[in-house]
Amino acid sequence: MSGTRARHSGLVAVSGRGGLVGWHLRALLHALGRPFQDVDLRSSLPTHVGLAATAEAIHVSGITRGPDAALREGNVDLAQRFVRTLDDAGARPLRVVHANSVQASQPTPYGEGKAGAAQILAEAAQRWGAEFVDVIIENVFGEHGAPEHNTVTSTFCHRLARGLEMPVGSDAERVFVHAQDVAEALAGVIDARELEARGTRLSIPALADRLTNLASIYDTGEIPELLTAFDRDLLNTYRSFAFDVRPEMPLRSSRDLRGAFTELVRVHGGTGQTGISTTIPGITRGNHFHRRKLERFVVISGRARIVTRRVLSEERRVFDVSGDDPVAIDMPTLWSHSITNIGHEPLITAFWTDDLFDPTRPDTYQDIA
Repeated sequence: MSGTRARHSGLVAVSGRGGLVGWHLRALLHALGRPFQDVDLRSSLPTHVGLAATAEAIHVSGITRGPDAALREGNVDLAQRFVRTLDDAGARPLRVVHANSVQASQPTPYGEGKAGAAQILAEAAQRWGAEFVDVIIENVFGEHGAPEHNTVTSTFCHRLARGLEMPVGSDAERVFVHAQDVAEALAGVIDARELEARGTRLSIPALADRLTNLASIYDTGEIPELLTAFDRDLLNTYRSFAFDVRPEMPLRSSRDLRGAFTELVRVHGGTGQTGISTTIPGITRGNHFHRRKLERFVVISGRARIVTRRVLSEERRVFDVSGDDPVAIDMPTLWSHSITNIGHEPLITAFWTDDLFDPTRPDTYQDIA
């Protein structure tokens, strides 16, 4: 992969919208305000309407499971279809990017398929006079990966969140990299050296232990110690699975004749920032999402409706909460969220985030929940 960080203005054509990397890439482009268009290669009649304005073409679509022929010829065919779709549209991108695999150097059906796809894209880039960037991806993990399919991390998180047995069938070491880091490399935000630096090498049993420790603390309503960006990314990945089964967290309250004391958040060895807001009846706050930030909402007085929506989808979760019975709701990363005062009195809400707010890097992207 080239060391350039240059980005071209104009449309980004993206294949592979249904996969883990494809969704994370599209969410990043959406956050950055860069226009993109999905290229559906699984359809018998892929559309090329509007693709003539393509400035960057990023090929993510791939086949990771199936018969040998599907892995070998199928991945080559997807790359050919991507190139043909752009050619039919009259597109001449300036940058062509391939989401490749570390297995492309291996003599396996999948490795040969990915290597063949890289060659197809490289030849097209040369013909178009475009820069070709081959992004080598190892064990990518992230929010909303498919258990038993994308990566062992998704499988572990899915099982942990549901209290299921988590079998560890290998003691092999692997390099793990978060899907938002991969997305940044594909979009040209970071280069190959930075992507490699963000990877974390550890064994499968060590991964299982790390996730188990993070989950055991988080499931009590507390925030575990996040010593590294990898820990944060692992916890955010786990939270995406836990949110499906336990979106509301009961809070510890001590009551006596004077009233009650409720603990909002307990953080193990980390930084953070806590604030409160007042909101008049009928007013909505938020309508934004975060890529990395952990954020907790606790209504302490009044009645509120919290709405969360998975970015680039219509998948929503709605929670009506009250200060009479406070609960904690942690906002999943890459989900837009809002809070509306649905009562008749001022709403008082406490917010906690795991980082100290930096106005130059707010990690806040406007998007309607």
